[in-house]
Amino acid sequence: MGTATNDMQISEHELAAMTRDLDELHHASLASFRDALSRYSEAIHTMMARTVEPAHGEATRRSFLRGGLITAGAVGGGAVLAACGSSTTTTSSITGASPTPSADLDFVRLGASLEVLAVAAYGTALTVATSGALGTVPPALAAFVTTAKEQHGEHEAAWNGILTKNRQPEQTAPDPALSAPVQAQLKAVTGIPALATLALGLENVALQTYVNGAGLLQSADARLVALTIAPVEAQHAAILNYILGQYPVPDSQIPKDKARVQGDLTATPEPSPMTSPTASASA
Repeated sequence: MGTATNDMQISEHELAAMTRDLDELHHASLASFRDALSRYSEAIHTMMARTVEPAHGEATRRSFLRGGLITAGAVGGGAVLAACGSSTTTTSSITGASPTPSADLDFVRLGASLEVLAVAAYGTALTVATSGALGTVPPALAAFVTTAKEQHGEHEAAWNGILTKNRQPEQTAPDPALSAPVQAQLKAVTGIPALATLALGLENVALQTYVNGAGLLQSADARLVALTIAPVEAQHAAILNYILGQYPVPDSQIPKDKARVQGDLTATPEPSPMTSPTASASA
C-alpha cells in the first residue's frame, strides 16, 4: 500500500470544498431542525402526560410530510451493512394508529444509539489518522472526519435532549449489534480505503434507519426530525464514496433492507454475519 495521500481518490482541494459545502448545508438546516425537535419533544411530553390524565376531545395529529426525496448516492459500505443484515424492516405497530410515547421514545433512543456509535467511530478514526499509523494523512481528510464527528455529536445531543426532557435516561451506549464489528474493523484498519469503507457503512445504516423510521412514525415533527438528519448522513456517504473512487449515483428510492428498527436496540443481538473486518466497499 502507498501512502495515505495516494490512497485517497479525490484531491485535497476537492475534499476541502465538499466539506465546506457539507458544513454550510448542515448549518442552514439547523433552524428548522431545532424547531422540529422542540415541537417533537413537547408532543411526546404531552402524550406522556395524557397517559396519566387523558385529555378529551383533542384530535391526534396525523399529517404526513410531503416532498423531499433524498438523492445522495448511498452505495457501498459492505462490511458494516452486512453486520446488521439480520435486521429486517418490518411494519411498525404504530402505523395507522395514534402515536404512543413508548413507540416515539424507542425510535429516539435508537437514533441516539446510532449517533453515539458514529461519534465514537469517527473519534477513533481521527485519532488513528493523526497518529501516523496510516502514513501521511491529508489535512482535508482530517477536517472532513472532524466535521462529520461534530455533526453526529449534534444529532446525538438532539435525540438525548428529547429523552431527558421526558425524564428518560440518556442513551450513552452504541447500538449493540453494530458496536462489536465496528470495533473489530477499527483495530484492523491499515489505510484510508478501509477507514472510509467503515464510515460509509455506518452512514448508510443511519440513513436507511432514518428514512425507514420516517415512513413508520405518525408524528409529522418526528418525521421531519428524521428526514432532516437523513440528508446529512447521505451527504457524508456521498463524500466517502468520492474518497473511495466510487461515483455516487443519485437514487430516487433509498433502500431500507439494512435499516435498524425500534425493537433491534432492546433485542438480543444475533451473531454478526460479517466474516472479514476489512471487507471492501461494494458499489
